[in-house]
Amino acid sequence: MTRLVSHFRSSVGSKVVMALTGLGLIVYVVFHMLGNLQVFEGPHALNSYAALLHEMPILLWTARLGLLSIAVVHIVLAIQLTLRNRRARPTAYAIREYRQASLASRTMAVSGVVLLLFIVFHLLHVTAGVVDPSFSDRVDAEGYRDVYARLIHAFRNPLIVGLYLAGQLGLGLHVSHAVSSSLQSLGLEHAAFNRLFKSAGPAVALLVVLGNVAIILAVFLGIVRA
Repeated sequence: MTRLVSHFRSSVGSKVVMALTGLGLIVYVVFHMLGNLQVFEGPHALNSYAALLHEMPILLWTARLGLLSIAVVHIVLAIQLTLRNRRARPTAYAIREYRQASLASRTMAVSGVVLLLFIVFHLLHVTAGVVDPSFSDRVDAEGYRDVYARLIHAFRNPLIVGLYLAGQLGLGLHVSHAVSSSLQSLGLEHAAFNRLFKSAGPAVALLVVLGNVAIILAVFLGIVRA
């Protein structure tokens, strides 16, 4: 047991845990996007989907607390690994050369901070209703929480649209490198599949960002309306 704990406290073990928590969060992000795409089917589909989630409070809060725990572990490990790397190399490179590193890999820390700020804003905006409480208690004709109307109201606001698009930029950059990096940390490397693993990150990032941006712009441009 002691040996196992020591392993996960090492740099290699921390990277494995960070990879697993990162992949878990990415799976959630994909399903979250797929659920929200129901806005294209109209208010009944989205509101009944939201109601279904809230009809299972134990499952919902278990999932929320689980995701929160995973996110905290992921962020703490990211900070620890960054500090370890800096202590191991106290003198910065005189000249940085990025022959292999992609833009996504070079901006992981920045995109991570942007993503964290966006998640906090998103929770305050949608989950807690702090940013705009005007639709917090509104229900539709069937008595469901009117998530559809709130979404339409939010994405008709250019400021909210700009903030969400900036969040998608951070999300896309972070996920683009995170998937491939996580697979590498888990030791999933093979000459026959390395190209596939390397392209998995950009593919997942593109899928999630296109899905989310489609929702935002469809509402803003009036394609989806109340």
